[in-house]
Amino acid sequence: MLIQMLNIVGPIALITLIGYILGRSSVGLHSKTLSSLVLLVATPALVFSTLTSMNVGLGTIGQMATAALLCIAIAGGLALVGLKVLGASVRSFLPSLALPNSGNMGLPLVVLAFGAEGARLGISFFFVVALFQYSVGATISSGSLRIGEILQQPLIYSVLLVLLIAATDLQVPEIIRTTTEMLGGMMIPAMLILLGTSLATLKVSDLRPAVAVAIGRLLTGIAAGLAVNYILGFSGAVAGIVFLMAVMPSAIVTYVFAERYGQSPTQVAGAVVMSTVLTFCLLPLLVWAALTMADAEPAPAFGNAEQISE
Repeated sequence: MLIQMLNIVGPIALITLIGYILGRSSVGLHSKTLSSLVLLVATPALVFSTLTSMNVGLGTIGQMATAALLCIAIAGGLALVGLKVLGASVRSFLPSLALPNSGNMGLPLVVLAFGAEGARLGISFFFVVALFQYSVGATISSGSLRIGEILQQPLIYSVLLVLLIAATDLQVPEIIRTTTEMLGGMMIPAMLILLGTSLATLKVSDLRPAVAVAIGRLLTGIAAGLAVNYILGFSGAVAGIVFLMAVMPSAIVTYVFAERYGQSPTQVAGAVVMSTVLTFCLLPLLVWAALTMADAEPAPAFGNAEQISE
């Protein structure tokens, strides 16, 4: 089990460390350019390539999308109550508490832990979180709905194409399949390097709220992951994948929005750093819990768990 943990957690930590070192060095890696490349090119390419090449059906996409929506809703609901009780700023901290970093950390983790199954189900979960980050997350931070910015996200059109192909059984031309596969292949290492460079530049401010948000993100993520698995009746690898994606730390993009719209950016940056560090420290335990779920006996199904694992 120890070797298995090292093989799963080790590459995540090492590639992130490379990004961190580059971010602290004089190399001058331009993280904004890298993030734009990941967002505008690599992410939609990987979503399209994986979901079409693995023949992921509409049922699987729908169930994982439902799981992602429920995870965000449950975590967001718990966070909203907590922020109201504590009198903290909803616009500043709700996105960091509700939206997990299922891209930079979650996807590499489930791919290493669950292989091809982790890729197809993890991406079906991730694209919903990504859409929420750039729509609902931006809306909360800005205080207004910005339809134009949402419609500029290539990920939306990538998902629409996937749904069209899944519904009509269209054949993807080989040139398109190969191109998107090559472009999508850079997403996971690029995201981990971006995570490291971002952590190198973010600074912890006001340690108490940063620690509070970090612990809150972890607890709401665990509660959301366990609740969704129970509600939808997921078991086996599906349950482990949903759990890992749900418990990831605060998404780095929540700091970007906090800075853009003036919502306590230094405190949000501190929260993102502390949340990421806390998750890294607990990563072996979280992976062990997910693998244990994957090996557990099936739970009584509320939803149609068998269909998703076919």
